[in-house]
Amino acid sequence: MQNLNLFQVERTQQSGPQRAQMLLGLGLLLLLCLGHASWLAWQLHQGAQRLAQVQAQAQQEEADLATARGSFVEPTLDERLPEELTARERDNRELQRLIAYLQLLGSQRSAGFVAPLTALTEQHPQSGLWLSGISLREGGRQIRLQGRSQDQELLPQYLQRLGQSAVFSGREFARFDVQRGDDQLLHFDLSSQLKDKEAGNE
Repeated sequence: MQNLNLFQVERTQQSGPQRAQMLLGLGLLLLLCLGHASWLAWQLHQGAQRLAQVQAQAQQEEADLATARGSFVEPTLDERLPEELTARERDNRELQRLIAYLQLLGSQRSAGFVAPLTALTEQHPQSGLWLSGISLREGGRQIRLQGRSQDQELLPQYLQRLGQSAVFSGREFARFDVQRGDDQLLHFDLSSQLKDKEAGNE
């Protein structure tokens, strides 16, 4: 009779990481922690250096401010300044009036009386109308004509020809007084509109 041994020793199978793997993982984790700690230490060192620089700069600026305050002298108003300012303004006003007067003289001199008198002569009728008075003021801007006419038609024709002249172009005679005298002649007195406006302002 043959004996059979049916008893077999079963080996338990282990699951999960091996010891070597665990040690390797712990080592890697330790290296990561050391690297992170080193990076934080470097950042802390850099921050401390920047803080020290900022504090030194702030102290220097405070020292400069204290020095500036110590050397600052508050300005005082010169008592003569208002009087000098008043004198300068008065001189400026006098110069402006002088310039305006010189400009007026220059315009009068440039305008002159030659051109208006020449135009009056060129447009004057050959007979029947006489000018007894000619008044030119301010370079010809104010004009007054006085005279006599035998015919009442001659005077409007004369004024029309004057208006066509370049010297009197656009000028209107606002004052137009015509009266028949004892000599049976028409006595007229004419003045430009510019003179009437200035007379009104006066």
